[in-house]
Amino acid sequence: FKTHEYFNKKPNRLNPRSFMNAKLKKSILVICLLCFATQAWAVRAKIRFLFPVSTKSVTDGFEDSELKTSEFVLAFLMPISRNTQLNLGYSYFNARIEDPADSSEGYKGVFRAHLLELGAGYTGFELTRNISLLFEASVRIPVSGQAEVKGNQDSSEASSISGMGYFFGSGIAYGNMEVLLFYQRRNLSFDDLTVLRNGKRQDVALHSTEYGIGLGY
Repeated sequence: FKTHEYFNKKPNRLNPRSFMNAKLKKSILVICLLCFATQAWAVRAKIRFLFPVSTKSVTDGFEDSELKTSEFVLAFLMPISRNTQLNLGYSYFNARIEDPADSSEGYKGVFRAHLLELGAGYTGFELTRNISLLFEASVRIPVSGQAEVKGNQDSSEASSISGMGYFFGSGIAYGNMEVLLFYQRRNLSFDDLTVLRNGKRQDVALHSTEYGIGLGY
């Protein structure tokens, strides 16, 4: 039994304030979705898949590793004018990362986040009768998340998340279908999630910038 590993390992404790913040965020998300649902006559749903082409990321605690991400977006669109609409949506973000093969710590990390999306879109520039240019911008606020890192000597878990995300896109809308080029940035932190590097604890946080193609319907 290695006593130094025992004392270095940081215990997972439930933070009452983080727990209440997560509950509050989930409540806000449910209320917003219900409000949009009551206006069903004016609202349509949109599903979007994002495919990053170029990614630049820095993961605190994993500076020498590459972050692999995927994301799914479900949005409700409410028209406020003929060419402008408000977006209220849900984004599911998933990411994985691991140390290089020659690392002695051998950490692997899995991150999941549920985010509330608030934004607006504009389709006022018509190219043809059925095709319009699309411009969209939104912010993404994390409402809940889970993360876990495991290494050769210890592990850490977290169930509370904070941070912010931004999304900008432009493309073409054809009826209910859309194709766009996007730019997005995320800064996500998971409370009490740490790795042990050279005998010192380091907080784990995700910072990523992505360019890619989005397909929506």
